[in-house]
Amino acid sequence: MMMLLILGILCVGFAVGYAFNFLLPKHQNEPIFSKKLFYPVLILGLIFSIMSLPFAATDAQKTKADPSSEQLLKDQKQLTTDISHLKADKEELTVSLEDATKEKEKLAKKLENITSEKETVKQHEKTIQALEEKIDKLASSNETLKRENKKSSSDTKSSTVQRSAPKDEGNSTGGHESQKETKKESAACNIKGSVNGIYHTPSSRYYSRTKNVTKMFCSVEEAERAGYRAPKQ
Repeated sequence: MMMLLILGILCVGFAVGYAFNFLLPKHQNEPIFSKKLFYPVLILGLIFSIMSLPFAATDAQKTKADPSSEQLLKDQKQLTTDISHLKADKEELTVSLEDATKEKEKLAKKLENITSEKETVKQHEKTIQALEEKIDKLASSNETLKRENKKSSSDTKSSTVQRSAPKDEGNSTGGHESQKETKKESAACNIKGSVNGIYHTPSSRYYSRTKNVTKMFCSVEEAERAGYRAPKQ
């Protein structure tokens, strides 16, 4: 289209120069001005110029728009680069989120295992506590059996000694009475052994009041050997 513009300008210039050449005074005696050459060349030049003007304006606009177009292209490339970076960041974040989800599931499973182990430990503690209570009961029963064995063996020895020992003859009447009272008391196993470790004979002041009896004895000696004592009053 630039060629059309150039041809139009040349044609118009030729027609104008041709007319200007014949208008000069020194050419008045030369051949007559040819209208058949002037007008077609002028019209053809004008047509070429008019046809090329829109295209020239478009080219000018394109030329003016080129810097902005280049800037737009640069911006578009930058946006494309940013979008690719954002996509990469999105993929990394997605992977990180998946890893975090898996780690969360692992921690949840560990927490469940710890909770179950804690419950198992509590059950074991309860079992151990029950066993300790049973052991304490067995130990106390064992101690009781040992005491009863000692008491039975001591009772057996005392009965053997009483059978083999001669009868004592006291000089005073009080001695005979105490021996008679002891024999009467030992005739029946009616001596009360209280929880406080005190034994009460039927002649004792608190005999009828004593209700927390742990064991009955047949003699004072048996009660004392068992670790019981006489009341202070």
